[in-house]
Amino acid sequence: MLYRSSPVPLYQQLKLLLADRIERGEWKPGELIPGEHELQAIHRLSRTTVRQALQELEREGYVTRHRGRGTFVAQPRAAGEPAGPSYSVHDHLLKQGIHPAWQVLSVDEQPAPPEVAERLRVPLDTPVMRIRRIRLGDDRPLGYLEAHVPIELLGPVDPETLAVGGSLEYLRSKGMLRGSTAERHVTADAATDDEADLLDIAPGAAVLKIHRVIVGADGRPIEDCCSTYRGRRFRYHLPATHESP
Repeated sequence: MLYRSSPVPLYQQLKLLLADRIERGEWKPGELIPGEHELQAIHRLSRTTVRQALQELEREGYVTRHRGRGTFVAQPRAAGEPAGPSYSVHDHLLKQGIHPAWQVLSVDEQPAPPEVAERLRVPLDTPVMRIRRIRLGDDRPLGYLEAHVPIELLGPVDPETLAVGGSLEYLRSKGMLRGSTAERHVTADAATDDEADLLDIAPGAAVLKIHRVIVGADGRPIEDCCSTYRGRRFRYHLPATHESP
């Protein structure tokens, strides 16, 4: 039900109403949902209001819209699960029938910021390489990754290795992952304005953040990486664990 006296805009109310029906399984993935004209008639709303609600649903990954065909419930979110440094979201996407790709935003040298220096266990302002990329799934943004690696460890970077394979391919190609381990922390957050712009979502939309530190066989941190994923297009699976008897 829509409340016209509510301070919440009507397009937002309609978006939440439709999203709830999708989340409850009333409309299944791939199913055609009511179009603009039908929603206008059902809820007595303007075309502009209905169109804005559908655009928000598409931006947040609930639906896909096709000119001349209509609006369809989006397929389930891409999934990832933790493992060691050999773990690759790239492989998981392929298994789910999703075409993975990268958009490399920048590769630049900078002094290590305080929080990065702490996690990499290097002196403040140590030169690090910052690598910024967008992970794509079927040519749409899934996540934004920002990694820092000490330049003395990394050396020159081949740009081609940043645009193929998993997020760690550029380290694996240099033999830096042998005997290494990965530690990850997962948090829920709201997208900042910059993150929203990069991921094509609304500011404040739900995002999943995965912070990863790769530690080499010698106990020295190799990479500090923060990944921000669209909450409606990505889920993180934690495998079952077994308690010792």
